[in-house]
Amino acid sequence: MNQLARIRIVLVSAILAGSLDAGGSGPGEAEFVQACLTTQATKPACECGARTAKGTLSTDHYRMMVLDMQGKRQELEAMSEKMNFQQRAAFAQEQFEVLGKCACAK
Repeated sequence: MNQLARIRIVLVSAILAGSLDAGGSGPGEAEFVQACLTTQATKPACECGARTAKGTLSTDHYRMMVLDMQGKRQELEAMSEKMNFQQRAAFAQEQFEVLGKCACAK
């Protein structure tokens, strides 16, 4: 599976899952990178994604990306019930921008 296909899978699941409404500081960059590597993305792309997401996404959306990459679908679904369609679409756009910026990082 190529990297663009993996990005599409993450994006579609993000749209379906919605966003989190949890407090706390959220996962760190190392946890993001570890979760990202399970998607078969490259380490440089995952490190770029962690930095970019941490700098641009809310804590909830950052946590959402990590949980999504970890495959924790039930947890995401339970949390996404609080989100409306527009909030889910906005998060998907944010995620797309992060992944798009870092897809070819070397």
